[in-house]
Amino acid sequence: MERAGGRARLLLAPPLRPFDVQPGDGIQQRPGVRVQRVAEDALSSPNRPTAIVYDNDIMAVAGLSVAQEMRLDVPADLSIVAWDDSPLSQVVRPPLTALSRDIPAYGAHAARRLLALIDGAEPGPLEDDAARLTPRGSTAPPPES
Repeated sequence: MERAGGRARLLLAPPLRPFDVQPGDGIQQRPGVRVQRVAEDALSSPNRPTAIVYDNDIMAVAGLSVAQEMRLDVPADLSIVAWDDSPLSQVVRPPLTALSRDIPAYGAHAARRLLALIDGAEPGPLEDDAARLTPRGSTAPPPES
């Protein structure tokens, strides 16, 4: 998924094709409900994705539910990845492959940086640790075309 200009873009494969999700789609306001509509649209399209990366575990569970209601096999027909690794990701079936990051460390880095800026320090480059992928039962190689 790419993020640019306040919107998310799902990259569909094969080949990679964009499926835009606009802020007006309401995903941020009510993720569980709105993501279902967006997932239904994407999974009903002629160029159905073979994988979707969701912004958080709640959205991923909502997307998993839609896929299962549409009788898609996760992960044979569709791989799902959550951009949060909470206990919820582990208790659904199949358990969700997830990207996890150290949110408290990110917050601590941001606070230290803000305090340094308040003290007059020059902002310099900062790179936090990369997210870690935890593969589980919701991902597999894409189906053969």
